[in-house]
Amino acid sequence: MMNCYFFIHILRDYNHYYLLYHIQRTIHMMRGHLIAGTILLLLFAVVVQGAFAGVVERSVEPAEQSTYRVVLTIAGERVAGITEVLPPGTEVREVSLPAGQYRVDGTTLFLAVIGEPEITYVVRAPEDPTGAIRGTWTDFVLDEGGTVAGHADGTESPQVPSAAPLTAGTPKAAPSLLLLLAGTMAGMACAARCRGKGGMRR
Repeated sequence: MMNCYFFIHILRDYNHYYLLYHIQRTIHMMRGHLIAGTILLLLFAVVVQGAFAGVVERSVEPAEQSTYRVVLTIAGERVAGITEVLPPGTEVREVSLPAGQYRVDGTTLFLAVIGEPEITYVVRAPEDPTGAIRGTWTDFVLDEGGTVAGHADGTESPQVPSAAPLTAGTPKAAPSLLLLLAGTMAGMACAARCRGKGGMRR
């Protein structure tokens, strides 16, 4: 009878450690899948962010007599609208587009892009407007939009009237996407870990 109890005790311990081993193995596998999925999603988000970055870039060159030449470089052939908000006291003097493709409203310049790779306009300003110009662009064919990247500042203010409603593909939305994906994956990993600990206690 004693040998029988001893055998039952050994069998129970074996089942316990066997179950514990498989639980730990499952947790490690789930953790590995979560880490791999997180890396892939973050890489995808970075690729998406890079695809929208640098579509329209701005550079400012000093001209003469308090005037500055602003150059907008557009990637690819696009049918798009660009809105440039200039600092107070700035006056638009010259635009490289035909008269029907641009409009000036105070210190706001509206530009219609029809395949032009580059647009220039000349402004008169009391001081160098580099870093003070804010702009947005909207591609009407691809239904994409974003901010105009400045060579000096690299970032733009979100309080800019756009040529059309911006979509979720704007560059400034990408960092939020990265944080959302990272937070989601961290929450899933934490939940899986808690479930695993609960299973081992049982």
